[in-house]
Amino acid sequence: MDILNGFLSDVLKEVVCGAVNQLQYSFCFNSFVKELEKEKENLIETKISVKDRVIHAQRQTLKTAEVIDKWLENANTSSESVNRLLRETNTKKSCFFEFCPNWIWRYRLGKKLAIKKADLQKIIQEGRQYIQLERIASIPSNTFDILTEKSINFDSRKNAFDQLVKALKDDGIAMIGLYGMGGCGKTTLAMEVKKIAEAEHLFDKVVFVPVSSTVEVPRIQEKLASSLQYQFPENQEMERAQRLCMRLTQENKILMILDDVWEKLDFGSIGIPSSEYRKGCKILITTRLEEVCNSMDCQKNIYLPILTDEESWTLFQNKALISKDTPENIKHLAKSISNECKGLPVAIVAVASSLKGKKEVIWHSALNKLRSSKPINISRGLQDPYMCLKLSFDNLDTEEAKSLFLLCSVFPEDYEISVECLIRCAIGLGVTGEVHSYEEARTEVIAAKIKLVSSCLMLEVNDECVKMHDLVRDVAHWIAKNENKMIKCEVEKDVSLEEGPIRYLWCVKFPDSMDCSNLEFLSIQTNLEVSDGIFERMGKLRVLIITNKSIPTQLLTMSFKSLINVRCLVLQYWKLRDISFVRDMKKLQSLSFHNCSWPSFLDLQTDVAVTTLTNLKLLEFISCDIESNIFEEIKRIPFLEEFYIYKDNNYWNDPKEESVKFSNSFSVSQMLQRYGIVLGYSSFRNSYRFQEFCSCERTLVMNYFDISNEVIKGLAKKAKELSVGNIEGGAKNMMPDIFKIEEGMNELKELKMHNCEEIECLIDNSSNLSKMGNIFSKLRYMEIFNINHLKTLWHGCPRVNGCFEKMEELYIRDCPQLISLFTYVIAPTNDKTKKSEDQFTHGHLMPSKIFQNLQKMELFNCGELRHVFSASITGSLTQLKILTIEECNMLEQIFEDALPPTHHEETNEIVEEDVQSSSGTFSILHIS
Repeated sequence: MDILNGFLSDVLKEVVCGAVNQLQYSFCFNSFVKELEKEKENLIETKISVKDRVIHAQRQTLKTAEVIDKWLENANTSSESVNRLLRETNTKKSCFFEFCPNWIWRYRLGKKLAIKKADLQKIIQEGRQYIQLERIASIPSNTFDILTEKSINFDSRKNAFDQLVKALKDDGIAMIGLYGMGGCGKTTLAMEVKKIAEAEHLFDKVVFVPVSSTVEVPRIQEKLASSLQYQFPENQEMERAQRLCMRLTQENKILMILDDVWEKLDFGSIGIPSSEYRKGCKILITTRLEEVCNSMDCQKNIYLPILTDEESWTLFQNKALISKDTPENIKHLAKSISNECKGLPVAIVAVASSLKGKKEVIWHSALNKLRSSKPINISRGLQDPYMCLKLSFDNLDTEEAKSLFLLCSVFPEDYEISVECLIRCAIGLGVTGEVHSYEEARTEVIAAKIKLVSSCLMLEVNDECVKMHDLVRDVAHWIAKNENKMIKCEVEKDVSLEEGPIRYLWCVKFPDSMDCSNLEFLSIQTNLEVSDGIFERMGKLRVLIITNKSIPTQLLTMSFKSLINVRCLVLQYWKLRDISFVRDMKKLQSLSFHNCSWPSFLDLQTDVAVTTLTNLKLLEFISCDIESNIFEEIKRIPFLEEFYIYKDNNYWNDPKEESVKFSNSFSVSQMLQRYGIVLGYSSFRNSYRFQEFCSCERTLVMNYFDISNEVIKGLAKKAKELSVGNIEGGAKNMMPDIFKIEEGMNELKELKMHNCEEIECLIDNSSNLSKMGNIFSKLRYMEIFNINHLKTLWHGCPRVNGCFEKMEELYIRDCPQLISLFTYVIAPTNDKTKKSEDQFTHGHLMPSKIFQNLQKMELFNCGELRHVFSASITGSLTQLKILTIEECNMLEQIFEDALPPTHHEETNEIVEEDVQSSSGTFSILHIS
């Protein structure tokens, strides 16, 4: 019986437990719903983790196992099934008029929930084995801020920064270049841009890769891969490039910052996709060389300048911990030292940091060393900037640029170096090697200058001058000393003697005891007499510049005969007895006299010596007072390529006489490539003023012009700047009476004419309308004044295109018979309409491009002028901004109508009305 009771008890328990288990689907329904929702969340988290692993594998260019893909597929199916079940639980099921739950529905659905929960747990457990539990953590974007000090925002940086951010946001710009001299803060600014790009989510990914002067492709590949949390499975460079390219193309928007680029990078060898496949990618490069930006096809080049004085002082105080509590004497020293750093951040930071907390005596020592232009080592204070700038020098890819860099450093601090002077000195020093063609050598020096400017080792002041940053100049002296080529510049005191031979010297007084056996460049800027004996010891001297800075005094030249290696000689503000010493300078290439005087150029008894100057390529006279006729002797120099003479009317009474002397004596050598001949410039409205050295290409300025002289006509025909007055010889026009109309003077860029009584027009092709070649096609500036019989600029039929197209400025003054800028000749049709060839007639052409670049025009005292522009020209005046008309009393219209204008009594009203009804392009209109 007990056995039966026990059996029944166990059966009853199972029945009861089974019943209870079955009943829980109904009574614990809500619990099943919550548990399934929890497992659903677990599944979602697991799916995300597995997907992350798949993405990570893809970024590593790895292929995941098929079982993982199958699991993700099952997980997605289960998620959908769970979502359906949970949506069904939200459907309310009840009976007995909504007063009682539907227990049968709850039972069935609860059972499904329990089963699905168990299924999810199995799926989740399986998925967790596909999760990579340990992975290298990505570097937070703010880590750089933790490692480095906050940069100070300066106005001089703001402009470059704003340009960078704007370029980053411009979808049309894919390549950006940031350039500036070494140590000016390019890397710091690039990092600031990186932070902004990340903070504003401009890109999905921003990577920063240092490149440096030596391009190591494997290292760059590793840096890029590391930034992308990617590891290469291969070791071969080309295979890595392909892998990296696969990885980069996965990013929708990525910014790559390539820092410190020195040469054009081969993106293909690195693995950076070509521009065709780089649609979501921007690249920012930082470099010291503007030419790198250009060679890499940067669509936006941004220059980063050095700091202003105020910004330099702010940065210096920050780095040296200068505060209001700092002693005044230290502050004073700190301010002076800051000024010596000349705005270069790397120098400011290095020096200021090294002086922080030091005693006053250390500050004094630092200032003295900086002022003495000697490389210093204040706790290694200048090691970084010096090595930084030397690296720029080392990476110059031509010896010409390196030699020119050292030459520039001989000029004083902040000296604005004439480019022309630099060219002549560089050629004289052999920077371009042996000179066969002076023009070719000139081109090589200019190319080297451009390279230095683009490398930020030289600063352009304007088109004619350059200068060196003081710290760059000090580094050049340091480099020269290390190469045993000492460079010295003393502008206030005697030259101090130092160990080692001096190669380049700029001084105010030359010490007699100096070793000058290796001296190649010497510039003496003195107020004292120059000792004649010092030149006897200068056997290697190639460039000599002697400038008298006081009242012109006598220069002794006896020992000049020993300067047999001199290539470039410049004498300024001296009285000379003679200059026959040049006959011994067989290697002389350029000879310049500025504000000098002497009785004769060369003794006529030394004609043979003159003809032996076979290496003389350049001869220059600037404002020299010469008693004899120099032109007769100059033409004896056999291979002259460049000739410059500049004489003011103050030096003689009769400009016609001087011009006749020149015209009759001077002959044009077939070798002559450049010339600047200015005889009587002061008659012209815009006076010609040459700087220390003449740098014009082909300029002819003469107050008297005889058209019968073929030498003068030949020079004028080739000129790029031509100014002539008092034309004699019966010419009614420039073309064809003086110059052939078919030749067109198409090299001419600037033309000035005055006091030419017989001239009636510039061009007249009325007698042969078939001669329609381009004329004055490069002319940009024209000034005509005081030509009493001028009636028009062009009589005949100018071409629709090619004539006056480049003209930007036009000035016509005191031409009382001017009736129109252009008078057109219409071909005769019958006897009634036939005109004589001498009569000026008005006609109309089709719309032309004449004056299409004209920006400024002035008309003064042209009493017969009725209208300014003909109807055919009006449409081309899109660039005209300033039009000034004064004392043109007969003016009826600015723009001529196609039909003859009706009479108006008030001229000014007509002018204003025409202006408003025309193109409306004027920004300034003045009529009186």
